[in-house]
Amino acid sequence: MAEVNLNALSPTTDIMAAANLVNQAIAGGALIAPEIFYSKQLLDTIRIDADQYVYFRLADSMPIQERADKLYIRRWSALQAHTVPLTEGIPPLSDKGSVKKYELEAFQYGRYMEFTDKVNFKVVDPVVAHFSKEYSIVAIETLDLLAREALLLNAQKFYAGSALGPDGLTFANGVPNMTDLRKIVLAMKKALVKPRNNGRYHVIGSPEFFYDMISDATVAAYMTINQTTKTMYDNTMLVPMFGMEFYETLVVPTSGEYFDEDGNKRLKIYTGTIGGVDEVIGVSDPQAPATLKDLDETDEDQYSLTSGYVNDPTTGQAASYIPNQPTWNLSDVAGAKEFKFQHILIVGKDALARTGLQGEDSAKMYVKPLGSSGVLDPIDQRQSIGFKINSVGFGSVRPEAIVDYVCVPTMVNVE
Repeated sequence: MAEVNLNALSPTTDIMAAANLVNQAIAGGALIAPEIFYSKQLLDTIRIDADQYVYFRLADSMPIQERADKLYIRRWSALQAHTVPLTEGIPPLSDKGSVKKYELEAFQYGRYMEFTDKVNFKVVDPVVAHFSKEYSIVAIETLDLLAREALLLNAQKFYAGSALGPDGLTFANGVPNMTDLRKIVLAMKKALVKPRNNGRYHVIGSPEFFYDMISDATVAAYMTINQTTKTMYDNTMLVPMFGMEFYETLVVPTSGEYFDEDGNKRLKIYTGTIGGVDEVIGVSDPQAPATLKDLDETDEDQYSLTSGYVNDPTTGQAASYIPNQPTWNLSDVAGAKEFKFQHILIVGKDALARTGLQGEDSAKMYVKPLGSSGVLDPIDQRQSIGFKINSVGFGSVRPEAIVDYVCVPTMVNVE
């Protein structure tokens, strides 16, 4: 009996070639079920590509034991030393212990896709193989999005240029700078937040963020004094400095949405042109400065939640079904554009925890052949693939270890 090493699928970049390889093995007598191929493809991709998702990798695993529905974590108060001497024959007052409790809840997540009876599930079909690879990416992206949302939910806010809030951010004072980052790290140290690892705090930024940081005055002085320029000019990434390590990702939250003091969601917009950005992109003719305004979610004409399919940007065809998509209507303001700012995360130790029932917090692929739906598929016309994560949740046991640095990189609002 022929044997095929399924682990060899891990580094295979052409999924179609892998499918052909397995089908040849099946034809030669190998006992390989197609659903095993799809599941292995998903699991291997998640294991190999997990390091590429910078938010998800920050999570420390804390599994839920014995089928409980939540993870309960206790953080005990620390006792402090003092130098007051004892009085002879008089015992001191007793110290008191206190505890702060945290609850992390786990949920189920999953997606699926239906196929017609034209797709052959008895062999490794190239179409099914392609979308099994897509779902392997969607699965880890789902975990990464959950991790990012948990970090932002628990983060302390720090606005660029010492602004007091989103209302104080402008194109001029919102540009990220190293001085702000040093203030954030200093505040973390004063709050006794330990570095993430290697004695450093982690900064997760976007390409636009690093575009500005390379030309920051403090960074330029650091490069001059230490003669450390090659790496930065090779790939625009900052070398470790001032107790920080820097990581780049393309999925930094970028939006003009924020919550006001009453908890209402608002969208910052602008009309006119951005003088500073015009100069950056080479427009020499000076134009009127931008005027900042807000839209309010409580106005039904400005904001709505809709469920439906999102079109693929390449084909223009409906692809992913996304429920409760927020939609802002800018048509009431002539020439309005969204004023985008970014959320750069600075994290220390214990910033993020991942929980779930032990053994149930990883993705599993499901393959449903023709007729598996019973009376809902009476003449065997439908089949499907999908994935499900049975139990996973994210939270923080040290909110002081997360800072959301809200800034306006110069290239974010350039179209």
